[in-house]
Amino acid sequence: MPGDPAYESYWARKELLIRSKPRFPVVRWWETERLCEIERIYFEAVRGASSLLDVGAGDLRIQRKLNAAGFAGEYHTQDIGLERSYTYSDLAAIRRSYGAILCLDVLEHLTLQDGMALLGRLASLLEPDGVLVLQTGNALYLPEPRAWDMTHLHSYNGPDLWAYFTAQGFDATVYRIVLGPERRGPIDAARFRIQAWVKEKILGCDYANNIAVIARKRKVSPSS
Repeated sequence: MPGDPAYESYWARKELLIRSKPRFPVVRWWETERLCEIERIYFEAVRGASSLLDVGAGDLRIQRKLNAAGFAGEYHTQDIGLERSYTYSDLAAIRRSYGAILCLDVLEHLTLQDGMALLGRLASLLEPDGVLVLQTGNALYLPEPRAWDMTHLHSYNGPDLWAYFTAQGFDATVYRIVLGPERRGPIDAARFRIQAWVKEKILGCDYANNIAVIARKRKVSPSS
């Protein structure tokens, strides 16, 4: 389908998945004013960047967390909402590049074509060796993420996103994210383990609610 961003590297992605499908580690997210486990991974990915663009910045919570953790670079925000003040309301208005871009819990609110177009736009805004941090619902999770929120239009799985970024020339690391409390009591922990086993081993689904991708542009070697 010419011109459709969802199909631009379709067969390259399929070939990558046939040759290799990495296993993706499970990490956790919990409600906290500090950085939880997956947010610490995000912080380590972006901490060395001199500039960061937070796409879909929302209530600015992740900005407060990253700044409190020690992020010292220039921090710009983008969101279409009107409840906060953002650096940009429209990605099309951005005329510069960034060392790091965050896009957390945005992709699932777009159609597949619009989501792929967004990823292409974000990639174009990255500096050489820049890093994109992406989080979205896990299509393999049960119940499927579109059931959580009526504004969710499309969901993605880890292997497909890994193949997409790899085909686009990124070094991509994918994580599966389990949402829940920081510490589970004995009964809750046992219930969770049983549910996870049934979802994965019996139903062939996943017990991780979300997926995250840390995608870094590969450095281009100077031509000889």
